[in-house]
Amino acid sequence: MAQRQRERSSRWESGSGEVELVDGSVCEDVAWLVMIERAQETFTGRREPARWELRVTELFRNGDAGWERFHRHADPLVDVHSLDEMLALLQ
Repeated sequence: MAQRQRERSSRWESGSGEVELVDGSVCEDVAWLVMIERAQETFTGRREPARWELRVTELFRNGDAGWERFHRHADPLVDVHSLDEMLALLQ
């Protein structure tokens, strides 16, 4: 997993963004967050920054070492991306 994250992170050169918390809660030893991540990113090989907006769900569990994230799912916000942008993400 760490290797895949390193490979993907090499596609970004710079950027800035913000996170909007939509919902979250804790139930016993499990917690979850639902967020919108909005960013302006400059990708490797491109000159102009691009909008990068994701709907994100993260799950956490409370174990011996404290709270740790054990699952993250993120997908592009369909209503703000063209079909061409969405299809390019699949490559």
